[in-house]
Amino acid sequence: MRKNILLAFFLLLNICGFASNEIDSLLKVLDATIKERPKYEQKRELRIDSLNIELKKIANLDERFNLYQKLLREYRNYNMDSALWIANERLEIAQKLNKTEYISTANMNIAEILGIMGMYKESLDIIDQVDSQKLDDKQRAYYFHLYHSIYTLMFENSFSQKEKTHYENLLSQYKDSLLLVNDPQSLGYALVWNGKLVEKGKYDEALALMRECFQKYGEDQSLVGTVAYGLSDVYRRIGDHEQEKKYLIISAIGDQRKAVKGYIALRKLAILLYQEGDLDRAYTYIKCAMEDAIFCKARFRTLEISQTLPIIAAAYDKKVKQEKENLIKYLFLISILSVVLVISLFYIYKQLKKLSAARKSINKMYEDVKRMNGDLNDLNKKLSESNLVKEEYIGSVFNLCSTYIDKMEAYRIDINRKLKSGQIAEATKMTNSTSLVSDELKEFFRNFDAIFLNIYPNFVEEFNSLLLENEQIVPKAGDILTPELRVFALVRLGITDSSKIASFLHYSPQTVYNYRLKVHNKLVVSKDEFAVAIQQIGK
Repeated sequence: MRKNILLAFFLLLNICGFASNEIDSLLKVLDATIKERPKYEQKRELRIDSLNIELKKIANLDERFNLYQKLLREYRNYNMDSALWIANERLEIAQKLNKTEYISTANMNIAEILGIMGMYKESLDIIDQVDSQKLDDKQRAYYFHLYHSIYTLMFENSFSQKEKTHYENLLSQYKDSLLLVNDPQSLGYALVWNGKLVEKGKYDEALALMRECFQKYGEDQSLVGTVAYGLSDVYRRIGDHEQEKKYLIISAIGDQRKAVKGYIALRKLAILLYQEGDLDRAYTYIKCAMEDAIFCKARFRTLEISQTLPIIAAAYDKKVKQEKENLIKYLFLISILSVVLVISLFYIYKQLKKLSAARKSINKMYEDVKRMNGDLNDLNKKLSESNLVKEEYIGSVFNLCSTYIDKMEAYRIDINRKLKSGQIAEATKMTNSTSLVSDELKEFFRNFDAIFLNIYPNFVEEFNSLLLENEQIVPKAGDILTPELRVFALVRLGITDSSKIASFLHYSPQTVYNYRLKVHNKLVVSKDEFAVAIQQIGK
């Protein structure tokens, strides 16, 4: 049972980590896509230019009416003033042709554009004048869709609960009407049905439906933004903000790649990121949304964004100001440290000069000793030549030895005094005796290990409990701690910086890094949990 719980826990951690990485990757894609906005705008402008060129070649009014429909689709949610002008041109052509179905469609086009621009009353006045009994099934679906869109916007901007309830009832009725006229196999039908399911609180069914739609239409660049936004709305209602954020990002990417300007997803994403504390992206996204809304001349969207932009901008400005203040502090601190470093280097330079002078003095004394040894050898040779003169030179030899001893003692005292004042004795000893350093280092490790384990006697067992069963670290016979255990013993003592550990243990920084990486790969817990657990050993 315990193993199953642990397995489920680690699986959940992996899923959360994957989700976080996925959202980070999607945000990076969105950042790059926003930077490439001019490229996508250029593609749309080229399509518009191509349609305008084609339009100039056509004199037939029916053909012009249909071509204006394509041009209207390009301008819709891109440049609303141009879209409104085209809708009026379609109405003018329809009136010249005196075709009722053309006139109805053109009027509904005008109503749609006015609704997007926030002119709800004017839009509804036009739709109310359309005779729905004379519309075919496709036009009737468009007719109901317009009512549904306008009342949706009016519902979102209602202040009183009474108004909201009124518009909510109207929306429910128009959803029913749309379900009657839309093709059950179409995306439009699925989106309306999703709205009905949400209206009834059937979020699980709505989520399943929108996931199916996303799987079906997610690769369609022209539809992915709409489907992803619908899916994000369902996740918002069930309180899954991570998934809501994911699909808002996907929707925003789709909008940017279609060069849509009158969108919602990026604005909502900016608000979410602001609430999470990601002020840099929140500011970038809300600023982008405002620029696009102004370009599109979608006055209602501009008003929506203007309610949020000052709040995010103020928080962003405060953050930037704080970062500037911190930067000034850091620069001041770096300047002080630089001065200290220069002074330290100068002091080290002077000490090195003293060391060099001491070395020269030692070399000179060494040559004097060699010369004295040579004199003694010569004296011994002379003494061996004749036993007759031994007695005569015995006194000289003793006197010379006594003098040599006195000189060596003076030499010792003189060198000892210089080494003490210049701290050269330890450096000289280490330079001339590598074995001494090695022996002392081993003795140091033994003392360190013994003292550390006297404080934390169960360190090895508790440390191994954090590792995989077949990857546990056991000291060899004769050793107290292994190098890996010694590194993490220092971590337990509060020394976490790898360079300091390397200096303390006389390892290279790369060796310390390799030991730490090797242990991290053997963990049964996450790195964050491991860092906490290390500090708890022995408590």
